[in-house]
Amino acid sequence: MSQRNRLLRIFRTLWPRLLAIGILVGIWQLLVVIGVTSPGGLPLPGPGDTIAEIGYLIRTGILIPALLMTLERAAIGYAVALVFGTMVGLAVARVPVLRAGVGSLLAGLQSLPSVVWVPIAVIFLSIGGHVEFAVYFVVLMGAFPSIAMGVMFAYDNIPPLTFSLARSMGAQGPRYYRHFIFSASLPGYVAGMKQAWAFSWRSLMAAELIIGSVASGGLGPILDDGRNLLDVPEMLAAMVTILVVGIAVNDLIFAPMERGLLRRRGLVPAS
Repeated sequence: MSQRNRLLRIFRTLWPRLLAIGILVGIWQLLVVIGVTSPGGLPLPGPGDTIAEIGYLIRTGILIPALLMTLERAAIGYAVALVFGTMVGLAVARVPVLRAGVGSLLAGLQSLPSVVWVPIAVIFLSIGGHVEFAVYFVVLMGAFPSIAMGVMFAYDNIPPLTFSLARSMGAQGPRYYRHFIFSASLPGYVAGMKQAWAFSWRSLMAAELIIGSVASGGLGPILDDGRNLLDVPEMLAAMVTILVVGIAVNDLIFAPMERGLLRRRGLVPAS
């Protein structure tokens, strides 16, 4: 019975997504059947052509190394942004002077398109032709404001009763932050982490795409090569791969993290 219930839960989780994917693919195929072309006369490749191109890029040893390079950049850049954004957010949340001076600046940085950092990063950080510093800087600037804002929001929404309870129990130092402040602010912090990942992933794609041929591998250069060669299937193959990675990270990392957090707080039924 438990096995059947598990399969039913998996089905209930998957069918809305499969339906959405089916609708999207159907609309895509309909545009192909209608005969949509670019102003230059290039036809829109269909889903089958794009899947075939993904297979070709895998067989020729292009896609997998590029994907691994992009994921490595994403992991490193996001980790740096997570540490830096958490430190900034804690400082701004706890110090009123910083809150007044830096809080609005963080909101402005969060709304600033990360692509505007690419030219400055390339000029000032591409030391000796090493563009990795520029790429990581763009990811950092795209992601850390969301993390810092998430920390501030989470701290501001801690119920006052939590602080009173901590004082009445004599909690001080690390114990105070670990068992009370961190626990109470964790939902908002996780929400900030999730949003920061979306910003960091988009920032990384913008950096790789604009830097293009100078970057040593990655999905962005594949997309840029497809644009230069007018190879629409290659461009769509890179776009589908980028989309799949974004969905996979959300479903495999952040969604279970959020469900576990809600389950521990009794907000969703236990599995």
